[in-house]
Amino acid sequence: MKENDTIVTSYELEAELNSKKEDVINVLSNIPSLDKAVDGFRLGELIVISGPTKNGKTLLAQSFTIEFVKQNIFPLWFTYEVHPRQFFRAFPELPLFYLPRRLKTNSTEWLLSKMQEGLKEYHTRVVFIDHLHYLFDIARVRNPSIEIGTIIRQLKTIAIEKGYIIFLLCHTRKGASDEKLSYESIRDSSFVSQESDCVLMISRNIKNPETREAKLKIEFHRRTGILNKVVSLIKIDCFLREESYKKKSDSVISTDTMFVENPDAFIEADNG
Repeated sequence: MKENDTIVTSYELEAELNSKKEDVINVLSNIPSLDKAVDGFRLGELIVISGPTKNGKTLLAQSFTIEFVKQNIFPLWFTYEVHPRQFFRAFPELPLFYLPRRLKTNSTEWLLSKMQEGLKEYHTRVVFIDHLHYLFDIARVRNPSIEIGTIIRQLKTIAIEKGYIIFLLCHTRKGASDEKLSYESIRDSSFVSQESDCVLMISRNIKNPETREAKLKIEFHRRTGILNKVVSLIKIDCFLREESYKKKSDSVISTDTMFVENPDAFIEADNG
């Protein structure tokens, strides 16, 4: 009997793969320019969402969630950054998605086990992790870059092996200029961009707290080859849409605060 890692011909492996049922998910953001650039999000992909604090990373991920649910794709959320009560209030009408009752920080082993639980119990193929730095204890590691590199590889590996689409939210380093934001602005490690399939950078004019406008930059997308494409977004009815989106009635456009990111998370720290 052949072992799983036996060397075979390309013809043999192709025949094996073709004999198995393939799970196919190509989920859209319903941000037309983004969907055209990346040709939808697909299984096995690790997508990084980054940008300065309070520039809309969580809001963008919530906007994706609403659109995914419309396509009967119900995500699994790890809301380390925001208390569940506050997170739920961001939705005018709470959609169906999944999340742990309590969160445990500093443990990728726990995270991966919950992802597998979600897949087994609820068939959750799309995962949002908000955010990277809750997955390890930065005060206890000598080299954060190496630790982050290990975590990113674990996430990419499980995305491929188990068939997930993983959205990983990451902070930018302090002092990163909004005008020069790029994947190199991501905090602590170049491994984040090196191992991911796509990096999305979001920014807005924080000097004007009332603005509903933001810029989404597709730094790169490996599958489609897109580089440095900018999409203009606007917040309408609590979520981000492409700026060209037309409302039936401008009189009902939401005037609530544009972006809120609260680090007061409902989490259980791993002190062991």
